[in-house]
Amino acid sequence: MTKFNIHPESSLVSWTGKKVLGLHTGTIQIQNGYLTLHHEEIVDGEISIDMTTINITDISDKSIYKNFLDHLNNSDFFAVDQYKTAQLKIVSGKKENNQYHISGNLTIKNQTHPITFYMSVDILTDFLHALGEITIDRTQYDITYGSGKFISNLGNKLIYDEFVLQFKLIGKK
Repeated sequence: MTKFNIHPESSLVSWTGKKVLGLHTGTIQIQNGYLTLHHEEIVDGEISIDMTTINITDISDKSIYKNFLDHLNNSDFFAVDQYKTAQLKIVSGKKENNQYHISGNLTIKNQTHPITFYMSVDILTDFLHALGEITIDRTQYDITYGSGKFISNLGNKLIYDEFVLQFKLIGKK
């Protein structure tokens, strides 16, 4: 078995949230993590996301940026003062063609749900390079602000329930 420790400085998580009249993008930093591989399988792993580092990349106006960032950090969305980290625990990763089909558990706001996604992994001597994308239904994690499932007649204020995390992980043996 080979354990690769994730380098937070070299790794990145990008997010995209969509609404009726557009979308917003940003980044979140990885706090720490690891992936363990045995032959052609990922046997386990864990990634901790530092929710206090949520950043918005599509808004340049400082006032609008601050208001939106405060909104993301409060209880309408991620309640960062209470839940400073999110966790992805990988249970298994089976190689299918040139990607791994990952099964695990995602915890956001102390709510844990099973999740599956695909990830590409390249091993270069002592380094691991992984890329992937996860689509998350935010309402499973008690993030219901602007959701059509919970509030009717939102019109152009509707925020879609699914958001996307794209990630790049760099690890070293």
